[in-house]
Amino acid sequence: MTSHTELGSPAQLSPATARIAHKILETIPRRSRRGNVLREEISAIVADCLVLVSDTARTHRGLGTPRLRPVVARWASIGVPIDTVQHHVHAGFRLHMDDLEARCAPFDEVRRLMDALSSVTATISTIYLEVAPPSGDRGGYVARTLLRGRHTTRATREHGAPPDKRYTVLAVAADRSARDAVSPRDFRAMLSTSFGHPVPGLESRFGATILVPESFPTAKIRGTVGLTALTVVGIAADRDRIPSAAEEAHELLDVATRLHRPPGMYEIGDLAVEYQLTRPGPGRDRLASFLDPVAEFPDLISTLRAHLGNGLNRRLTSRETHIHMNTVDYRLRRIYDLVGLSAHDPKLIWLLQSALIVRDYQSADQSDTVVR
Repeated sequence: MTSHTELGSPAQLSPATARIAHKILETIPRRSRRGNVLREEISAIVADCLVLVSDTARTHRGLGTPRLRPVVARWASIGVPIDTVQHHVHAGFRLHMDDLEARCAPFDEVRRLMDALSSVTATISTIYLEVAPPSGDRGGYVARTLLRGRHTTRATREHGAPPDKRYTVLAVAADRSARDAVSPRDFRAMLSTSFGHPVPGLESRFGATILVPESFPTAKIRGTVGLTALTVVGIAADRDRIPSAAEEAHELLDVATRLHRPPGMYEIGDLAVEYQLTRPGPGRDRLASFLDPVAEFPDLISTLRAHLGNGLNRRLTSRETHIHMNTVDYRLRRIYDLVGLSAHDPKLIWLLQSALIVRDYQSADQSDTVVR
């Protein structure tokens, strides 16, 4: 059985998962897979589907894959056509079928694969129906048109909302901390009321993509976000760049939520450093392992996180961690020794901050990640 793989843990991917995910990604336009989110979503879903194929009881209980629903909801909310999603799902299952055929697998395994495929495709269809704009929702239909790069006069005329030249593209993460929290759909309604016109958007219970015309000031968007506990990333973009801006906004939102940034509205400047640090590459891999010698001592990691969060103020760190300042000093010296740098090295604090960001990003549990 393929082991359950958390997103952000590519080293844990089985060879079968890695091969199938790589093949699928090869067929996707490069513009649509430059970041982390899509790559990791596809890898995680492939891993879960392989678990589903090998776990007959799970399929019969209708459990599906644990990350399928939020991931597909995000794809639906940025305008990815359902036929595109189903095509890639079938391609992945076909690749696994080829593996079964190559080793002359027993019929029972083939039957489990077909049962799993049926379960997954049914779940995808259900999610897309949930995200589909309700009848009469002009903003929903206009958003779908713009997010797919089709902003023809006919399409916008049919739905009664001529397109603006520029929009602020909002990626929204649902607040799941309280039952009476403002939902992404409620948030779009609040924006529409404040703007005086329907604001285009697609939403699910996991998050949303909302397109606010540029004539609606960013300060008013920020003020509306402040009335909620939502985490929102906004990117200004010309109308023809909306699809790529939505991808960028959701990449940034992924960073904000994985790093547990507080609710509010963020722009690219607010997350630029964190975004670059968490992109795939040898630099990120080196930073990810930089704190390995410290990681086996949870008290050192917690002290380091508190100290960096307190702006290197020893007194505040002592108060927050409930330890004496001498103990804070001892723990910091121990951290410096373990990573092999001097306390007087000018790049020490920068390296520690960067390494902690990468470590937190990669270890974040996907259930806390939005836009799903």
